[in-house]
Amino acid sequence: MNDDHYSEMTELTLYEEAMCCSTGVCGPDPDDELVEVSAALDQLEDEFDVDVTRANMQHNIDQFLETQRIYDLVQENGPSILPIVVVDGDIVMKSEYPSYDELAAELDTARNAPQEA
Repeated sequence: MNDDHYSEMTELTLYEEAMCCSTGVCGPDPDDELVEVSAALDQLEDEFDVDVTRANMQHNIDQFLETQRIYDLVQENGPSILPIVVVDGDIVMKSEYPSYDELAAELDTARNAPQEA
Protein backbone atom coordinates (compact mmCIF):
# COMPACT_ATOMS: atom_id res chain seq x y z
CA MET A 1 0.00 0.00 0.00
CA ASN A 2 1.45 3.32 -1.07
CA ASP A 3 0.50 6.46 0.87
CA ASP A 4 2.37 8.85 -1.44
CA HIS A 5 -0.85 9.83 -3.21
CA TYR A 6 -2.17 11.54 -0.06
CA SER A 7 -4.43 14.43 -0.96
CA GLU A 8 -4.98 17.55 1.12
CA MET A 9 -8.52 17.91 -0.23
CA THR A 10 -11.24 17.49 2.37
CA GLU A 11 -14.09 15.17 1.41
CA LEU A 12 -17.65 15.98 2.44
CA THR A 13 -20.42 13.51 1.67
CA LEU A 14 -24.09 14.19 2.29
CA TYR A 15 -26.21 11.03 2.44
CA GLU A 16 -29.86 11.89 1.80
CA GLU A 17 -33.31 10.32 1.62
CA ALA A 18 -34.80 9.33 -1.71
CA MET A 19 -35.83 12.45 -3.65
CA CYS A 20 -37.20 13.16 -7.09
CA CYS A 21 -33.80 14.41 -8.33
CA SER A 22 -30.22 14.31 -7.09
CA THR A 23 -30.51 17.54 -5.06
CA GLY A 24 -34.24 17.61 -4.25
CA VAL A 25 -34.35 21.13 -5.72
CA CYS A 26 -36.81 20.31 -8.45
CA GLY A 27 -40.48 20.65 -9.29
CA PRO A 28 -42.63 23.75 -8.94
CA ASP A 29 -42.20 24.10 -5.15
CA PRO A 30 -38.77 22.89 -3.96
CA ASP A 31 -38.16 22.58 -0.22
CA ASP A 32 -36.52 25.80 1.09
CA GLU A 33 -34.18 23.78 3.30
CA LEU A 34 -32.88 21.84 0.27
CA VAL A 35 -32.43 25.06 -1.69
CA GLU A 36 -30.39 26.47 1.22
CA VAL A 37 -28.23 23.37 1.63
CA SER A 38 -27.53 23.26 -2.13
CA ALA A 39 -26.43 26.90 -2.03
CA ALA A 40 -24.31 26.26 1.09
CA LEU A 41 -22.55 23.30 -0.55
CA ASP A 42 -21.84 25.33 -3.68
CA GLN A 43 -20.44 28.16 -1.56
CA LEU A 44 -18.27 25.75 0.46
CA GLU A 45 -16.81 24.26 -2.73
CA ASP A 46 -15.84 27.78 -3.80
CA GLU A 47 -14.32 28.79 -0.45
CA PHE A 48 -12.70 25.59 0.82
CA ASP A 49 -10.59 22.93 -0.86
CA VAL A 50 -13.44 20.46 -0.47
CA ASP A 51 -14.81 17.69 -2.63
CA VAL A 52 -18.59 17.60 -2.07
CA THR A 53 -20.61 14.49 -2.91
CA ARG A 54 -24.35 14.10 -2.46
CA ALA A 55 -25.61 10.54 -2.19
CA ASN A 56 -29.36 10.26 -2.63
CA MET A 57 -30.96 6.94 -1.65
CA GLN A 58 -32.93 6.81 -4.87
CA HIS A 59 -30.22 7.89 -7.30
CA ASN A 60 -27.00 6.70 -5.58
CA ILE A 61 -28.05 3.55 -3.72
CA ASP A 62 -24.67 1.93 -4.41
CA GLN A 63 -22.96 4.53 -2.24
CA PHE A 64 -25.24 3.56 0.66
CA LEU A 65 -24.65 -0.15 0.10
CA GLU A 66 -20.87 0.28 -0.20
CA THR A 67 -20.53 2.39 2.97
CA GLN A 68 -21.19 -0.07 5.78
CA ARG A 69 -21.55 2.48 8.62
CA ILE A 70 -24.15 4.49 6.69
CA TYR A 71 -25.99 1.34 5.57
CA ASP A 72 -26.08 0.05 9.17
CA LEU A 73 -27.36 3.39 10.52
CA VAL A 74 -30.18 3.47 7.99
CA GLN A 75 -31.02 -0.20 8.66
CA GLU A 76 -31.13 0.39 12.43
CA ASN A 77 -32.89 3.76 12.47
CA GLY A 78 -34.81 3.95 9.22
CA PRO A 79 -34.59 6.86 6.78
CA SER A 80 -35.33 9.39 9.55
CA ILE A 81 -31.58 9.19 10.41
CA LEU A 82 -30.92 10.93 7.10
CA PRO A 83 -29.42 13.21 6.11
CA ILE A 84 -26.00 12.13 7.37
CA VAL A 85 -23.01 14.41 6.86
CA VAL A 86 -19.57 12.78 6.63
CA VAL A 87 -16.35 14.83 6.59
CA ASP A 88 -13.15 12.91 5.80
CA GLY A 89 -14.74 9.65 6.89
CA ASP A 90 -16.15 10.96 10.19
CA ILE A 91 -19.89 11.27 10.72
CA VAL A 92 -20.36 14.86 11.90
CA MET A 93 -24.14 15.28 11.77
CA LYS A 94 -27.26 13.12 11.54
CA SER A 95 -31.01 13.62 11.10
CA GLU A 96 -30.89 17.26 10.00
CA TYR A 97 -29.48 19.41 7.27
CA PRO A 98 -26.57 21.54 8.44
CA SER A 99 -26.39 25.26 7.89
CA TYR A 100 -23.55 26.85 5.94
CA ASP A 101 -21.98 27.98 9.23
CA GLU A 102 -22.12 24.47 10.72
CA LEU A 103 -20.52 22.99 7.61
CA ALA A 104 -17.85 25.69 7.47
CA ALA A 105 -16.99 25.00 11.14
CA GLU A 106 -16.67 21.27 10.44
CA LEU A 107 -14.44 21.95 7.44
CA ASP A 108 -12.28 24.33 9.49
CA THR A 109 -11.90 21.61 12.12
CA ALA A 110 -11.03 18.99 9.49
CA ARG A 111 -8.56 21.31 7.78
CA ASN A 112 -6.79 22.18 11.04
CA ALA A 113 -6.76 18.67 12.49
CA PRO A 114 -3.33 17.06 12.76
CA GLN A 115 -2.81 14.76 9.78
CA GLU A 116 -2.21 11.11 10.63
CA ALA A 117 0.97 9.66 9.21
